Amino acid sequence: MRQTRGRPVSMGGGLVALVMCAAILVADAVAQAAPPDVLDQSTADSMVQRCLSRSKPNAWPPFSIAVVDAAGALILLRRQDGASAITADAALLKAQTAARLGGPTAALVAMSQDAPTRDLMMLLRVTDDPGGMPVKLASRTIGAIGVSGGSAEQDVECAKVAISDSAAEKK
Repeated sequence: MRQTRGRPVSMGGGLVALVMCAAILVADAVAQAAPPDVLDQSTADSMVQRCLSRSKPNAWPPFSIAVVDAAGALILLRRQDGASAITADAALLKAQTAARLGGPTAALVAMSQDAPTRDLMMLLRVTDDPGGMPVKLASRTIGAIGVSGGSAEQDVECAKVAISDSAAEKK
């Protein structure tokens, strides 16, 4: 603890939450000011197809898959027949979080253990649920994918397969 005007000030979860907020806001500003290398409909569709091609032979449950640009705007949403309606919202939130974070949603799990930080994450519409992965071009985030409907492992695997051969990754 440090002291301000003789009073102790906690540097725990509140500071972590504040730093996380600042990082997300800076990432949003950078994403909006970035050069025009973006995901297009064709690339997004290919990503979704790769995910589904892995899903079918493994007999995974039906998914919802969302692809967003660097600012988190929706490019493509695919909800398979039989996927719960809420999985569409969850997939979009995962994709938007991964785009804003520039990393996988599961990276936030440790931070979310602190109750004030968890509350702040909900307020900022950020999730730690696995299944959100950024799409990078020359180490710069140009979008993200979010997958929901299976187990955490299935969602992550589907997202990894989707971005593994994306055109953006090869440029």
